[in-house]
Amino acid sequence: MKPEDITYEQKINQLRLDIAHPNNEGINFVMVEGITDVRLFRTLFDEEKCKVEYVPGGKGKMELCVAEFIGKYKLIIGIRDADFYHLTEISWQKANIFLTDYHDVEMMILAETDVLFSVLSNYADISSRNACFILRDKLLKIIEKISYLKWLNDRENFKFTFDGIGFQHLISLTGSQLDFNQYFSNLLSNSPDAAIKDLTIILQKINALIPNSPDLLQLTNGHDAAHVFSKYLTSKQPTAVSTDNVEKILKLAFSHAHFQRTNLYQSLVAWANKNDTQLFTT
Repeated sequence: MKPEDITYEQKINQLRLDIAHPNNEGINFVMVEGITDVRLFRTLFDEEKCKVEYVPGGKGKMELCVAEFIGKYKLIIGIRDADFYHLTEISWQKANIFLTDYHDVEMMILAETDVLFSVLSNYADISSRNACFILRDKLLKIIEKISYLKWLNDRENFKFTFDGIGFQHLISLTGSQLDFNQYFSNLLSNSPDAAIKDLTIILQKINALIPNSPDLLQLTNGHDAAHVFSKYLTSKQPTAVSTDNVEKILKLAFSHAHFQRTNLYQSLVAWANKNDTQLFTT
């Protein structure tokens, strides 16, 4: 059975058996919310001391999974995307659940100078690290209104359905802009239960958030960033560079040395020391 075909209930039963097995005594179980996250984090954790597992159902189910087992087996943790959480002033309180430094794993990777330079120098002939940062932020600014809209939806529960709404065809790289009016129209067609449908009001609410000047790495969804990077890299290559390939390229370029520079890594090390266990090779 493929990982994406497993139900939450089946995963819980599987974990119950795995955790109870004598061979897994002292093993750290690391729960993640995405299938592709498994492939990344298995390269970063000590494979002899840790099992990285995908929990179907999104971050809510992953958190529920950890909460279900933590009272019976302390060496279980979860890693989830921070989404917009770092843009709030609320302290994170969920036991054994750790957040990415930025919006999600992809944005945490895009924050790394070496990764960004490695990818862009190979695929877009960018010759300096500073130019990489300028280009990255320029591309993220193109989709900034979409990012603000998703933040608004998270804050005010407008019941917008973003899944399946593409926007690459609405991007003009030469003009460094996106047809947001058309994007919003497409979004409404995909959101029958939308609580607000007036574009003018939406733009007013977005403009009210802009003075907060949130970090683009916290504001932007990593999959959206991959879409705009795909559009840009395709314009520089003889063949298309898909969004999936962009994400694969970024994750392949992200090493354990990069991971060690993150706050997530430091938090995990602190947890491991407190629980007298080992998550990473020394």
